[in-house]
Amino acid sequence: MLRTSSMLCVLITAIASAGCLRQTQGSDTTAAKEDIERMKEKPLAEVIPTNEPSPTFMLDGKPMCFAGSNNYYLIWKSEAMIDSVFRNSKKMGLTVFRHWGHLDAGSLDGTVPHLKDDGTKEGVYFQYWDSKANKPAYNDGKDGLERLDFLIKKAKDYDIKLVLTLTNNWPDFGGIDQYLLWYGLTKHVEFYTDPRVKQAYKDWVTHLLNRVNTLTGVAYKDDPTIFSWQLANEPRRRNYTKTDSADGWDKETISKWAEEMSAHIRSIDPNHLISVGDEGGFWNGSTSFYDGQDGTDHEALIALENIDYATFHLYPDSWSTSISWADKWIEDHIVAARKAWKPTVLEEYGVVVKRDEGGRIIKGWDRRERAYRQWNEWMTQRGGAGIMYWMQAGYDDYKKGRYTDYDGFTVYDPETDETAKLLQPYTTAFAEKARACVLAQGENLRPRRDVPQGFVTTTAPPGQMQALAKLDRDGW
Repeated sequence: MLRTSSMLCVLITAIASAGCLRQTQGSDTTAAKEDIERMKEKPLAEVIPTNEPSPTFMLDGKPMCFAGSNNYYLIWKSEAMIDSVFRNSKKMGLTVFRHWGHLDAGSLDGTVPHLKDDGTKEGVYFQYWDSKANKPAYNDGKDGLERLDFLIKKAKDYDIKLVLTLTNNWPDFGGIDQYLLWYGLTKHVEFYTDPRVKQAYKDWVTHLLNRVNTLTGVAYKDDPTIFSWQLANEPRRRNYTKTDSADGWDKETISKWAEEMSAHIRSIDPNHLISVGDEGGFWNGSTSFYDGQDGTDHEALIALENIDYATFHLYPDSWSTSISWADKWIEDHIVAARKAWKPTVLEEYGVVVKRDEGGRIIKGWDRRERAYRQWNEWMTQRGGAGIMYWMQAGYDDYKKGRYTDYDGFTVYDPETDETAKLLQPYTTAFAEKARACVLAQGENLRPRRDVPQGFVTTTAPPGQMQALAKLDRDGW
């Protein structure tokens, strides 16, 4: 999840505590008004199904396209709340679920500050600064990584695969700025360039991947319940805090970091997929999100050897863009992914709605309905391999009701929630109807990398598949 739009600034305190803070990039109110005017005049754009082959995921030798969602709070909430979210996910036909796999604090003795509050989420934390050893340390206990053990076990029970992020660009759950506090650094860019910070990140990755789940007895690196490792949630050159700095950056800063870190993951874990977790910002034009303003070069990132698939996000309200602008944004990412021959996933998307005290949507529904229909059609018909809305929630055992819709994007169960009902036909049918997988059926598909049964991989490029087929025919 990203930033808070100007419409939602009144919710900053609540949202920040939930870990979903958004920062303003401009006035979303103007974009929303323009969208409403366009909607009066213009029907949904026609989406023409592609006949061009697209890269897909593969599971046990078959093409795999999927619908999924996101969440952030299950690592510290009760079993009942986890069950509620996963039950709703199954009703929605979701097979992949993205969740934070990080939760960083300062030092326990107070000598190194926490980035926020006491550095924990209801007493839970994974990584902290050990003042005696003068380096980060790991909380492997019941109020630490055993919570992640439990989440992974629950996902396995529900036959859902997990995307786990390894850090966060935004000042929630510790993340990038907590690393800076550990080492007394002040610039956001130093997370990507300081040798001590980079080594600390690598050490965290090493610890996590080699961890043996206390409930299943399976090392994380050997567990097919995990769909992929993700380098960071929305890495950028800034996060709209005092650590922002214009100097020290160039076009390759984040790409070089991603190359180094993905190679480190691959050296430990040859079987799991790896993604960057970027929002999809290009560096090939002059307009917003195409001009490299946030330091990411999407095409360079997905060209990296150890990055297996592309991700991109979509939030018109926060980005001061329009719903119709998104058509080109989606198509451009599908084209870029096809060029790199790596599957692409619309990993987060949302349109803000306002709810009354009873949780009923009272504003923004028309825009959301139009957008979600359009975007899901575009991903289904044009060659996308995965769709993941922000965010799936459920029952809150503290409130004795629905989990609070802090950011205006929350989706609940399809029996009572308008948005879930809207999305369900797309999420339940995507695996069969996505053109990327429809066109792959019956083809002589080859994996880009061989992996054990139950692990997800990706399809090899057509030329490589043809060459391998010829070797099969003619002998090695």
